[in-house]
Amino acid sequence: MRRLFLFAPLLLACTRAPPDSSPEGAVRAWLDRMEASTEDPRATKDAFALLGPAARANLEERAKRTSLLIGRRVDPWEMLAEGRFGLHFRPKTIKTSIVGDRATVEVLGHDPLERASVRCLHEPKGWRLELDLPEMVVLPKRESPP
Repeated sequence: MRRLFLFAPLLLACTRAPPDSSPEGAVRAWLDRMEASTEDPRATKDAFALLGPAARANLEERAKRTSLLIGRRVDPWEMLAEGRFGLHFRPKTIKTSIVGDRATVEVLGHDPLERASVRCLHEPKGWRLELDLPEMVVLPKRESPP
């Protein structure tokens, strides 16, 4: 039993922080999962788990509408279109600005035009991405026949 206590500090020192323990880590993890989704569809579900509440709600509503339209259940992570999100350039520099539970991660490439800004939100589980998704359009309701 005494040996276990001697090794406990070593075990704690060897553990890594989860990728979403920082805004940059969450962005990198999300991009990795989206890149992996081309070969592994389960990676899209993992990427969805790294999204913040507003982005999740947006994709959940889109999945609900799509499900009604095509007549089968569509999961929210299926709304993350393959190839729509991912690296359009190789990051050279990543700068983060944190204010309270919000952060902005600026990803810069080699060319001055290669720039992306990602808003993040800190939740109890870690940092989450709030993607700039188009707002949902309010659909007009059809009137019932008299």
